[in-house]
Amino acid sequence: MRKKSIIDCELKQMEKMKKLQLPNSFKKIGALIFIAAFIAMFIVAFTANDPILKGVTKYGVLFGLLLVSISKEKIEDEFIVKLRMQSYAFAFIIGVLYALAMPFIDYMVDLIFQSDKAEIKEIGDFEILWMLLFIQVFYFHMLKRFLS
Repeated sequence: MRKKSIIDCELKQMEKMKKLQLPNSFKKIGALIFIAAFIAMFIVAFTANDPILKGVTKYGVLFGLLLVSISKEKIEDEFIVKLRMQSYAFAFIIGVLYALAMPFIDYMVDLIFQSDKAEIKEIGDFEILWMLLFIQVFYFHMLKRFLS
């Protein structure tokens, strides 16, 4: 009986985590943070060589996308939940494919243009997280627009 109660408790926790979403107003806040950090990232890249500023802008981009990603829609029904889950699954698959293919694509490009400096480089965590969140947000809004 003890094992069953532990499993029930875990299932309840999973249900709570599944419903973890921010109110719809955070979507606008996240979009503003994303846009501001994205613009700042380009400004910092071309004007300043400060690694702290570069890090702050990168994390700002990720944080803004995360807020947009986990914010509720104005009308949150089963259809929206299904679209959200589809977009997370699609983003995960594309993100994994991207992480697997990109080092080899970079290597081929380096081999063509700089054959003496060609080497396989790993993708950074920021690039993978940015790609996952961006694809999820973009694909979710695309699905919502086309299927609604």
